[in-house]
Amino acid sequence: MAKVCLIYFDLNTGYYPSFHHGLAYIIGALKNADHEVVLYHLANENDFDQIVSFLEKESHDLIGLSFATNQKKYVRRFFEMAKLSSKLIIAGGVHCTLVKENIFKEFPEIDGICVGEGEIPIKELCCKLDNNEDYLSSPSFYFKTKEGIVKNPILPLQHIDNLPLPDYTFFNYDKIISENGDCFPMMLGRGCPYSCHYCCNHVLRQVYPNKNKYVRFPLVQHSINIIKNNLSIYPDTRKIAFADDTFTLDKKWLAKFCEIYKKEVDLPFICNARVETITDQVVQHLKYAGCLSIDFGVESGNEWLRKHILNRKHSNKKIREAFYITKKHGISGFSFNVVGLPFETKEMARDTLDLNLELRPNFGKCFYFYPYPGTMLHQLCLKYDLLLDKTNSVSGYLESPSLKELFMSHKEIKKQFELMNLFFYTRLLFSRIRMPLLLEKSLLNIFFLLRNPISKLLDPTTSNKNITELRRKVRKLAKKYLR
Repeated sequence: MAKVCLIYFDLNTGYYPSFHHGLAYIIGALKNADHEVVLYHLANENDFDQIVSFLEKESHDLIGLSFATNQKKYVRRFFEMAKLSSKLIIAGGVHCTLVKENIFKEFPEIDGICVGEGEIPIKELCCKLDNNEDYLSSPSFYFKTKEGIVKNPILPLQHIDNLPLPDYTFFNYDKIISENGDCFPMMLGRGCPYSCHYCCNHVLRQVYPNKNKYVRFPLVQHSINIIKNNLSIYPDTRKIAFADDTFTLDKKWLAKFCEIYKKEVDLPFICNARVETITDQVVQHLKYAGCLSIDFGVESGNEWLRKHILNRKHSNKKIREAFYITKKHGISGFSFNVVGLPFETKEMARDTLDLNLELRPNFGKCFYFYPYPGTMLHQLCLKYDLLLDKTNSVSGYLESPSLKELFMSHKEIKKQFELMNLFFYTRLLFSRIRMPLLLEKSLLNIFFLLRNPISKLLDPTTSNKNITELRRKVRKLAKKYLR
């Protein structure tokens, strides 16, 4: 039995700390193989001393780190504090898969990385450690040795039905779910067939020998089993948030899933979708099953920018149709957007606001663009020398612009960011009140003139913790007195 300590870096991302679905599956796989696992979910900077002290006192066969690109500064701090020279340290996740052996230059303290999905590779690595076997040949791992980098073949993608069930009990699941309004985040399917230039999916697909299997959904009954197993740890769940990249991709799977989900689970849920996948029939299935909201990536309201820079080739007309169909069937529409994109002008940024004014989503968010290494847009930014020196130190999408000033100043980008997020907060109010579009635009302009005092309450970069705490208290009172 190998002793494994997993550390998940999840600090100051702009989101409330939540589950890591990949780690939940890895924990399930390790437990299923009778290995001893402990997880540290680093979501608070005050937790560094505790985890460092624990690691220096306890003996582990393996320390595994999981972090996104924008968590690198915290990983560096961790290594500066911890004395772990005698430990075997591996890292995994999307960032490691994107940069591969370059991770050893970024963090010389790391001994190995898992490239691609990790359930089977880490289980095999732990078995080798447990049996005192040579682990340098472990599949899907790159190892740093005195002789150089050992690059082992990447294992084929596994069907989700063949993997052990995910285990969320190692997270502070009660706190995560309850403070999210008793909403349980889950993931059923994996992969995305699209190749958006700001996203990593087009890079990740190329890693595997069976890349045609990259997009996978569990069999419907197995999906229901996953959901029921998750719900067993938190019976007070009121809503589920499915984190699949494109929940509506496989229409046959979706129709059957919605039918059985309604019979055997029957909880409200939200999901992600591409506008190209939305039809009346798809939304009818979702509505029947209890879907409350569909999250769409609008990203930009400028068709040239969206097509040529983001590689999202659908039209504004298609986006309008998707929101119209969604609302027609009584489901809310959520709009994700990005500002500060390469070559974006003030007029293009204004197009994004104008399109959202037409869409009138029930809610939404606007983020600063962040160039992930390995993606097409990161390569574009390198080609045109657009990256700021501080880009690697940005920890979230709500922090600041990540590119040099080109056609928009940072002040103009921040103004657009504030205006977009202010608009979405006003939609929380306006979506409950029928009013003419012209009146809504006028009220938005008034709110924006008063944005400085309003932003102290609503600005996600400064008040996220306060709003989260307020929501937590309100939900606690509601649960106490309304049940």
